[in-house]
Amino acid sequence: MALLGTMVLSVVFALNQINLSNYFPIRTVRVYGANRVNHQEIEDLLLPIVKRGFFTINVEYIRDRLLQIPWISDLYVRRVWPDQVEITMIERNAVARWNDESLLSDAGELFSPKQTNYPDRMPKLIGPAGQQIVMLQFLKDINRLLLPIHAKISSLELTPFFTWKVMLDNGMMLQLGHKDILTRLDHFVKVYPKIVGSRLADIDYVDLRYSNGMAVRWKETS
Repeated sequence: MALLGTMVLSVVFALNQINLSNYFPIRTVRVYGANRVNHQEIEDLLLPIVKRGFFTINVEYIRDRLLQIPWISDLYVRRVWPDQVEITMIERNAVARWNDESLLSDAGELFSPKQTNYPDRMPKLIGPAGQQIVMLQFLKDINRLLLPIHAKISSLELTPFFTWKVMLDNGMMLQLGHKDILTRLDHFVKVYPKIVGSRLADIDYVDLRYSNGMAVRWKETS
C-alpha cells in the first residue's frame, strides 16, 4: 500500500506540473545587455526551456546554459509575475586578440567566440601560453606612454626569449629587448619629434635595445 501511495502521489504531482505549465505559461522573455552575443543563439537556447510554466521554469538551469556562451561573463535571471522572465547579461569586454586563437578580456580572461563576432581593429597579442596577464598590463602601459605621439599598439609580441616587439598603428616597428622596456620607450617618445619628425614613412624600424641610445633603420631608396 505504501508503494501504491507513492505512485499515486507521483502521478498527481506530474499532473499538477502539467496544469501549472498550461495555466501559467511564460509569454515574454526580456533580455538586457546582449550586445555581442548572437541573438539567434539566445533564442534557440531559451525557446525549449521557457515552454515550461511560470512556477516550473528553472532559472538556475537557464543561467547555467547561458553561461556556456563565450561572450557572457555573468548574468541574472528572475521571474516576473505573472508570465515573464527577465535576463540581464554582463558581457566580457574584449581588448585584444590572443595568438589568432581567441580574445582577451580587460579582466585577463581568454575566451573563444565565433570569429564573425570579433570586434574590429583590436590590437594583436602574440606570446607564450600563460603570459596574457603580463602582456595585458604592458599593452596598457605602453599605450599610455605613446599618447604624446598619437600612436597605439597594433601588435605586441613577447618572443620565446622574452624580448618584446611592438608594431604601432602608424606602421612603425619597435624592437624593445627584454629589460627596462618602459624606461626606454619613455625616452623614445621624448625624442620622437627630433628623430622621426616628418620622416615616419622612411623608417623601417627603431631598435631600442641599446642601454645608452637607439638605432633607426631607414628604408632603402632606389
